[in-house]
Amino acid sequence: MSWDTGATAGGSSSWDPAPAGDSWNGDDAGAGAGAGDSWGSGADAGGGGGDANDDGCRICKQPGHFARDCPDKPEGGGGLTGECFNCGQVGHNKADCTNERVERAFDGTCKLCDQQGHRAVDCKSRRIVDWSGVPEMDASAAWIALIDAAKEKDLDAFRICLRAYARATMDEFNLAAVEQALREDDLAIFLIAKQQEIAPNMTIVDLIGNPDCKFVLSVQLSAKPRRAKMAQGWPESPTENLERLTSCGYVQDCGVPLCGNCGELGHVRKYCKQEQAERENTVPEAQCVYCQEVGHRARDCPKERVNPYACKNCKQEGHNSKECPEPRSAEGVECRKCNETGHFSKDCPNVAARACRNCDSTEHMAKDCDQPKNPEKTLCRNCEKTGHFSRDCPEPKDWSKVKCNNCNEMGHTIKRCKQPIAEDGGDAGGGWGAGAGAGAGAGAGAGAGDGDAAAAAGGEASWGGDTGGGGW
Repeated sequence: MSWDTGATAGGSSSWDPAPAGDSWNGDDAGAGAGAGDSWGSGADAGGGGGDANDDGCRICKQPGHFARDCPDKPEGGGGLTGECFNCGQVGHNKADCTNERVERAFDGTCKLCDQQGHRAVDCKSRRIVDWSGVPEMDASAAWIALIDAAKEKDLDAFRICLRAYARATMDEFNLAAVEQALREDDLAIFLIAKQQEIAPNMTIVDLIGNPDCKFVLSVQLSAKPRRAKMAQGWPESPTENLERLTSCGYVQDCGVPLCGNCGELGHVRKYCKQEQAERENTVPEAQCVYCQEVGHRARDCPKERVNPYACKNCKQEGHNSKECPEPRSAEGVECRKCNETGHFSKDCPNVAARACRNCDSTEHMAKDCDQPKNPEKTLCRNCEKTGHFSRDCPEPKDWSKVKCNNCNEMGHTIKRCKQPIAEDGGDAGGGWGAGAGAGAGAGAGAGAGDGDAAAAAGGEASWGGDTGGGGW
C-alpha cells in the first residue's frame, strides 16, 4: 500500500479512488451496491432507514423508521408489545408492576445445552463439553494411547487419553468397560468411583456431558486408599466400583446461580422474594496495639505511650525486668489462689494463713519443722483419733483402709491378694513402705503384716508416715 498518489502501489491497494469493489464512499452507485462491502450505501448504517443491520421497524416490520418512532407503538409502555414483562397486562411497565409474577412459556435457548424450550435451572440434557486441550483422534488411536499411558503409570497423560477416547466414542463410551479392560490387562491404573458430598450449586457431569451423576471419578495407582482421609466414600469391592462407574464423572458448576439468602437455585439474593436475613459483619474490628482495646487504632490511642522495651517491673529504661534493682511489683499479677490481681499468691489476703501442723508456727511448714513430733497432734490413720501413731493403735486394724500393692484394691495386702502377682513385684511406689519394695517375697509380707518385727520397723511407712497434723 502506498502513501503517495501514484499508481505504483497498484490498483485497489491505493488511497486514491479505487475500482468498484474497493470503494469506501460508494460514489458509483452501481459499483457500491454490487460490491456488497461499501460503507456508504446500504440499508441502515446509522443514518436513515430502519434499525442497524435490519430491514425495518421491530414492531410493525415496515422500513423507513425506528421502533421508537413507530406510529403503531402500543400506548402505556410495556416494551414493544405494550404488555408488562411481569404480569402480562397492558398499561404499565415491569418496574411499576405490583401484581404477582405470571410464569410464561420459555422459548429461549438454554445456556447449558444450547437447546430451546427450557431454562438452565430445568436442564436435564447433555451439557456442552469443553474439549480444549483434548486431541481429536479416532477411537482405536485413542485407546492405544490410553493403554500406553496406563503402562507408563502416567496419570496426567492417562486422563487426557481417557477424555480423548470419550470424545471419539461419545454415546458408546462406558467407564465401567474401560475399568474392566484395565483389570483384564493387569495394568496399574484404577478408575475409582467415590461417593462424595458436593455443594448445592455444583453437579457431577460425566466425560461426555451427562449431568446429575451420583459418584465422583478418581484415577488412582492403587485399588485401596493410600490414606485414611481418602477412604471415605471408597467402594467396598471391585463389583460395587463397576456398578458405580455407570454413573460417575467430575464435579462442575451447575451453571445456575445460588441465592445467598434462601439457599435455592435459580436466582440471586438481590431478587429473592423471601425476607432478607441479617448478615453477620465479617469485617474485623480495629484493635490498638498499645492498649489492646477494640475500637481505635494505635495512631488514635488516647492513652500515654509506653516504651515496649522498658523494664516491665519499674517501667524505666536502660535495663530489663531480670536486672531490675527494684522489688518485684505485683501490678497486673493474678493470684493463683483467689484469681484476683494486685498481689502474689504468697501474700493472698483471702485465704487463711498456713501454720506448721506440728508446732503451730507460721514461719514454716511441718516438713521443715525442727521440733520433735508432738503425739498430741498426731492423727492415727487406723482409728482416726489423735494422740498416737497408727503403729501404736490399740484398735484392731481397719482393713478397709488398706490398699493392695498388687491389684490396687482396698481391703487386703499383697500377701492375701488372690490376683496373679504383677511382673514388677506389685510395688507401685506408694503402698506399704520400704518393706514392699522387695516384690512378692517376704519383704512385702513383713511390711504389710501386723504384729511382727518387720511391721514395727517398716509398717508405719506403709501409711506414708504419721506426720504432725494427721495428714495422709
